[in-house]
This record gives sequence, structure tokens and C-alpha cells, in this order.
Amino acid sequence: MSLRIDTAGLRSRVTLQTPVDTADDSGALVRAWTPVADVWAKIEPQRGDETFVAGEQESVLVHRVTVRWRPDLASPMRFVLGSRALYVRAAFDPDGRKKFLVCRCDEYAA
Repeated sequence: MSLRIDTAGLRSRVTLQTPVDTADDSGALVRAWTPVADVWAKIEPQRGDETFVAGEQESVLVHRVTVRWRPDLASPMRFVLGSRALYVRAAFDPDGRKKFLVCRCDEYAA
């Protein structure tokens, strides 16, 4: 059984980025993001959650992001769309045919 994915829904142009961790002069970890590729994506909001980060309550929007299959996409990468950042939490090939990847992504409200 094959899962049908509507390729017409891939209409958002997003930048896939990967994290690069380095140490600053004092030895503290600094995370920078390096662009990997610009890809077409289908972004579907799934739900909203509340979570605590460093003792502060934050809103988290959970999205389902579908892109064409690529072997290098995995957590902890992120998609950037304008000022929005969607952090990849999981990525899977829905039918095992290496045509598409479906990603569960979190977006933290500013």
C-alpha cells in the first residue's frame, strides 16, 4: 500500500539549516546555523502546546512538514521560512520509497 502525497502542496520555499556548535573565547558553547539547501515544503499546522523552557512558559506550535526525500535531513536541523524557525524533531519516509520525508517540527512562539 502506498501513501499518496499531493506534490502540488509543496508550495512554501524554505531554507534547511544545520546547527554548528563551537566554543567561544570563554569556552561556552555557541550554536550557529548553516544553510544546507532551499527546498519546497508543505507545512501543515497540527496543534499548539505549552511547555517550560528555563523556567519560563513558552508556546509551541507543532507542524507536519513534507519535503522531497533527501538522505541528510534529520533532527536537530531546522526549516526557516521568513522569520519563522521550525525545528525538526523527527523525520520519516512514509512509504519506504525514498520519494518524500514527513517531518514533525516544533515552532516556538516569540
